[in-house]
Amino acid sequence: MFKATTLLLYKASWNKTLGKAATRRQPLTSKKVGKGYYKGMGGTKEGWHTSKGRYVIDPKRQLEIVVPDLTGFRLKPYIAASVSRVDPVKLYGD
Repeated sequence: MFKATTLLLYKASWNKTLGKAATRRQPLTSKKVGKGYYKGMGGTKEGWHTSKGRYVIDPKRQLEIVVPDLTGFRLKPYIAASVSRVDPVKLYGD
């Protein structure tokens, strides 16, 4: 039949012996989070590792954020939920 070794018992009881805060610090995997989680999404490689352990950044690969000129722009970046709805044509015209 099956004989439980001390190593298997140790692995099986690992999460049970940890406290609540320590279990939250474990690495995220797709088994522990909701549907649609993918660990590798959202990052871009901006350089490469050298044989001496350094990281070289390539300026061509760096993220460039283009912001338009907002002088004279009337809207605020955030609108509170308490603001009443007003027809924009009455405010700003055609």
